[in-house]
Amino acid sequence: MAVDFGIWVVVAAAGYLSGSFPTAYVIVKRFTQKDILQWGTANVGTANVHRATSSKMLTFITLAGDMLKTALAITVGVYLARSSGLPENVGAGVGGIAAIVGHNYSVFLRLKGGKGLACASVLAFYFAPALVGLWVLTFLVTVGFTRLMVVGQMAAMATMPIIAYFVFPQAAIPSYFATALVLIRHAPRIRNVLDGTEPKMYYKIR
Repeated sequence: MAVDFGIWVVVAAAGYLSGSFPTAYVIVKRFTQKDILQWGTANVGTANVHRATSSKMLTFITLAGDMLKTALAITVGVYLARSSGLPENVGAGVGGIAAIVGHNYSVFLRLKGGKGLACASVLAFYFAPALVGLWVLTFLVTVGFTRLMVVGQMAAMATMPIIAYFVFPQAAIPSYFATALVLIRHAPRIRNVLDGTEPKMYYKIR
């Protein structure tokens, strides 16, 4: 039992460190010398990279990097679990969730970070690829009605664990944690929505 606990600690630590790599901060700093923490929402994520740079290429690189670091965390979790005779899905879940925590609260940025959407999408894809498609559909429909990106993001995340519970039970528990982590980071924007100060369709690829 102690050995099993030790393995999960290692998986969580590896996932957290992988997720903590501040892709957006490094990319923006390297190619534009800007500090993304001083731009837009001060969020270390894909959308804010576009706000800070207006570059489709840098935006794509950031998205790919955030997804890859999550995939790495999941892969390490699966490998360590399999090597120890433990459930691979648990290893993937622990590694992926830890990566979201690391992305949202990076040890390299004094616990600042992103909102975890890209990371959560990779975790969802591992457990149920169709769940990601339903997430995108919910997002697009919500944005179409509200014209608010943040409302679309929150609505899509809020429905993910409900859909998983009824349709993709293997993804239910990971989706609970992922959704909580993402919505916590989005919570401050709810006031903007209620006050009517949240910009509509602020993220456009030019």
